[in-house]
Amino acid sequence: MHTDQDLNSLLKENAFFELTEEVVLGKKLSVFKNRPKNLAKLLTSSLNHENKLYLLNQNKEISFIEHYELVTKAIHLLRSKYKIQPGDRIAIYGANSFEWIIFFWASVSIGAIACALNGWWNGKEAIKALNDAQPKLLIADQKRFDRLNSYKNSDKLITDHFSFTQLVDSDNNFYDADEDECACLLYTSGTTGSPKGVMTSHRSMISNTMLQLLQGASVSMRSSKLGVDWTKNAPKTLLTSPLFHVSGLSAGAVTSLFAGTSTFLYEGKFSAKAIIGIIEKFKITSWGGAVPTALRRVVNFAQNKAYDLTSMLVIGGGGAPIPEKLIKKTKLVFPNVKHNFGYGYGLTESGAITIINWGDPMDKHPTSPGQPMPTIEIELRDNDGDVITSDNVEGEIFVRSPSVMLGYYNKPSETKKVLSTNRFLKTGDFGYISNGLFYISSRRTDLILRGGENVYPQEIELLLDVHDKVTESAVVGVPNKDLGQEVKAYVVMKDLDVNLKDLENYLKEHLAYFKIPTLWEIVQESLPRNASGKVMKHVLINSKSNNMINEDE
Repeated sequence: MHTDQDLNSLLKENAFFELTEEVVLGKKLSVFKNRPKNLAKLLTSSLNHENKLYLLNQNKEISFIEHYELVTKAIHLLRSKYKIQPGDRIAIYGANSFEWIIFFWASVSIGAIACALNGWWNGKEAIKALNDAQPKLLIADQKRFDRLNSYKNSDKLITDHFSFTQLVDSDNNFYDADEDECACLLYTSGTTGSPKGVMTSHRSMISNTMLQLLQGASVSMRSSKLGVDWTKNAPKTLLTSPLFHVSGLSAGAVTSLFAGTSTFLYEGKFSAKAIIGIIEKFKITSWGGAVPTALRRVVNFAQNKAYDLTSMLVIGGGGAPIPEKLIKKTKLVFPNVKHNFGYGYGLTESGAITIINWGDPMDKHPTSPGQPMPTIEIELRDNDGDVITSDNVEGEIFVRSPSVMLGYYNKPSETKKVLSTNRFLKTGDFGYISNGLFYISSRRTDLILRGGENVYPQEIELLLDVHDKVTESAVVGVPNKDLGQEVKAYVVMKDLDVNLKDLENYLKEHLAYFKIPTLWEIVQESLPRNASGKVMKHVLINSKSNNMINEDE
C-alpha cells in the first residue's frame, strides 16, 4: 500500500482509477479496471478534447481534432501505398517532430509495430536496429536518412519532402489490438554492444499512462491544499525528452493525448536560454523530462535573472539521481514548483514509471526515488535469489507489473536472462529499502549515465580491443559536474607512439558522439584483473582499493 493519502483517496473514490485483479500473460496482477484496452481506443477518446491544443512548437500548433484527422490520413497512406498490415514493423528514425508523433499513432492504430530508433545513433548503429527489426517501412528525416548510406531493405518515407496537405483520403478503420500485442519497439543498448528492441505492449503504454495521470492528480490535490493555483494557466507540458525514449513517448506524447493537455514539442539542440524563453513566453506549467544535466543547465542560466517563471507548477525527471542541492535551487528559480517536484526510478524494460518520490517524502528524503506506484510489485533479492525482507540490506531489484515488457524482439535467450516465467523482470540494478522508501545503490554496475543517456562500457571496449594498436582497454564513468558522468578510457598500447586523436576518430566511425571518451589514460602495464580474469575497474580509478594479490607476488 502506497503511503500517500491523496493517492489512496483517488484509488478509493475516483472510479477512473479503480483497481482490480486480472490474469495478465498467465499471472494474476493488479490492473486499472476502467482503462482503454488498446492505443487506438485511446486515440479515439482524444476526440473528447475537441479543439484544445494537443501539439505546438515555436511555429505551429494543432488541436486534438486536427491531430486525429492527420492520423487518419496517415493511416490511409500506410495502408494504400505501403500495404501495412497488423504486425508489420514501421521504423521511425528522426528528431522530435509533429510527423514523428502522427506516424506513431497511425502505426499503432492499425496494429503495426512502431520501431523508435535512437535519433542520436550514427548510421552503423541504426542499421543494426533496422536489420534486427526488418521494417516494412522506414520513416526518417533527411539528416538521419543520409547516415544510412545505401540502405535498401524497406520502403522509405522522408519527412522533409512530405506534407500532410497532399493527402486527401482518410481511414479511421482502426485495428482492435489485443492488450498484450506489441505496440512498439523502444531500443536500449545492451552490454553486448548490440541494440535490443524492447517489445512494449499496448497494455504497458496504457498502464504507464494511467500511473502518470494518477500521480499527477495526487500532486495536484496535495498542492492545491497548500495554496497552489492550478487554474491560472491551461495545462501545458514542455517535452524535451527524445520521442525514442520511453519518457518522451509513453510518459510524454501518449500521456498528454489521454489527459487532454497541450504539449510543447522542443526541437533542435538543447539550449538553456531557449528553454527559459519558451517557459516564459508560452506559460509552460510542467516539465517532466528534466534529467539532471538539463535541469542543472536551465537552473544555472535562470538563477538571479528577472524571468517570469511563475507559470511552472511541476518539474520532475529521472535517468539519474538528482542532487539535493539541485532540487533546492530548482525550487528557488521556479517558486511555484515548491510543492510539486518529483523524480523516480524506472527503465525501458519496466515501462517507465516504477518508483517515484514527491510530496512530504521528497521534502524529507530527497535522495530516495520513492515508493512503488500501485500495480507495481518490486522485490529485492540476494545472490541466491531469495527475497530480502529486512531494511538496509542491498539486493538486486526485480519488477513485475502490467507495464513490464513482453521481451526483447528476436532475442529469446536475452529475454530469458531477464524475464522469468512468473513475469518478474531482473533489472540488474541494486538497491535497498529504508523505512518504506527505496534507494538505488548502483545501476548495472558498469553503466555510465552521461547527461541522461546510457553508455555501456563494453560496447566501447570491444571496438578499442580490436584496434591494431591497442592491447586491451577498460572504460569507466567518472564524475562530471554538468553531465553527471563522462566517459574515460584506459588503454594499454602495443605502440606507445600513438595519437589518441586517432582512437577518437576511429570510435566516431562506429559510435554516437555521446559514447566517445572525453578522457584518456595510457596504462603502461597490463590492466589489473581478478582471479577470474575480469578487469578490476575500481582499481583503475583508485589503485589503493586493490585488495587482490597477484599470483606471481
